[in-house]
Amino acid sequence: METIILGIITGLGAATSQSCSYLFSKRFISFSGNSYQLLAVSHIIMGLFAAAMLPFLLMHKPLPPLMNFGKALILCNVYYLLAQCAFFLALKQADASRLAPLLGLKILFLAGISIVFLNNAFNGLQWLGVLLCLGGAVMSNWSGGSIPVKSAMLILVACCGYSLSDTYIKILIDCLGYESVFFGAAMAGAVSYAFAGICSIPMLFIIPGISIRQLKLAMPFSVCWFVAMLLLFSCFGLIGPVFGNIIQSSRGIISVIIGAIIAGYGFSTLETRLNPGLLARRIIAAALISAAVILFILGGRR
Repeated sequence: METIILGIITGLGAATSQSCSYLFSKRFISFSGNSYQLLAVSHIIMGLFAAAMLPFLLMHKPLPPLMNFGKALILCNVYYLLAQCAFFLALKQADASRLAPLLGLKILFLAGISIVFLNNAFNGLQWLGVLLCLGGAVMSNWSGGSIPVKSAMLILVACCGYSLSDTYIKILIDCLGYESVFFGAAMAGAVSYAFAGICSIPMLFIIPGISIRQLKLAMPFSVCWFVAMLLLFSCFGLIGPVFGNIIQSSRGIISVIIGAIIAGYGFSTLETRLNPGLLARRIIAAALISAAVILFILGGRR
């Protein structure tokens, strides 16, 4: 039970930090207009963060041979960078608070991956939790307007990429083989983002217009996202990617609340002001997601 509680706490922390990062990514794209610049610059910054962490982690315990975790590291990053690029492109045409709830659709992808490739089996209560989470994600986005088709398709690509990446995060942590889940998560996060930073360096020479201004604009997003990922790696190490993503679905509601506050202060370029009906529907969505968490826990204890 302590493991589950720690998993929920780290998952909620990751969801909150991610919700803040979405607004900062929207801010970057609003000022710069280039999603590819954000992808390159932010991952170079986070790569530097990760490189600074590694010496301290390696002082305590060395890395196992690369052959033990190399495949998981590469696949984790390939799927993640694809998903991140798709999400940034989708943000160009819609508010972060409208897109974030739709990432709850990852649950269906993760459930399928877990069954087909990891030989996991879920009981009826757990499947009901997955479906409630899906319903909550869809309802939290139900509003008067419609998301552009291109953005919706990009979100589906992002969900698929994030789902595959999340699966390999758990595999990467297991392959590293550390006894402490938190140390394993920290090492996995540091190694993964150092690798992503190295992979992003060639983009500096391919994508035009990258400057010191882009570095400053990308810094708030990079800090929030990096903190979120360290917490997320810990969450997945503790309770697994499917349950972890059910917890993570709360980021949609958190994004709505933060977005409403931002819009209330007049930052209309970042978020559209919410009407009472939309807010009420998203509160119901929060209740559905909370019920999903409870059902998944109860289903796992049967």
